[in-house]
Amino acid sequence: MFLAQRNVAVVLLAIFVSLSLALQRVDDTVPKSKELGQQRKLIVDRKGRFLLPADFAVKKKRYSVGTRGVGTFFRAWRNCIEEGKSLATIESVEEQAFLESMLQSISARTRYWIAATNLGAADSNSLTWITTDLPVQTLPFDTTIEADSCYTLSPNGTWKLDGCDSSGKARPYLCEEYY
Repeated sequence: MFLAQRNVAVVLLAIFVSLSLALQRVDDTVPKSKELGQQRKLIVDRKGRFLLPADFAVKKKRYSVGTRGVGTFFRAWRNCIEEGKSLATIESVEEQAFLESMLQSISARTRYWIAATNLGAADSNSLTWITTDLPVQTLPFDTTIEADSCYTLSPNGTWKLDGCDSSGKARPYLCEEYY
C-alpha cells in the first residue's frame, strides 16, 4: 500500500512539473527585436510563469477618447472617473499598437493624456499608473523620464512628458473600461 501511494505521488509530481514547464511565460509573448523590424521597440520587464485564468472573471479592456473635452492631466483623470472609466493604462505591446492605430485613424498630430506619471514617487526615474498605483512596466524605449511629469501618447506611439497641472497643457485624454 505504501508503494502504491508513493507511485501516485510520483505520477502527480511528474504531471505538475510537465504542466508548469508547458505554461506560457510572460516574456515569451514579447516580440524579439528582429520581429519588430523598423517598429518601435518596447521594454517589458515581466518574467516568470503564470496561469492564464479560465473564462470566469476574465475581463477585456476597451479604450475610448474622453467625452468631456480637454483638460490638464488631473482634469483628464477626474473626467474619466466621472464617465465611469479610468485614465488609460498601457500594459502590453499589443495595447500600445492598438492605441497607435486608433489614434492615427482619429488625428495624426494630437497627443492624448494617459495615466503614466511619477508625481510623488520615491524614485523619480520610474513611472506609476495613477489609476492603479502600479508601476509602469511596458514603455517605449526612447521615453524620457524627468521628475514630476505626466505623459501623453501621440499617434506615432511616443510618450511625451508634459506638465501635469499647467492650464496651457489642456489636451484630450484616453479612458479605459473593462467589460
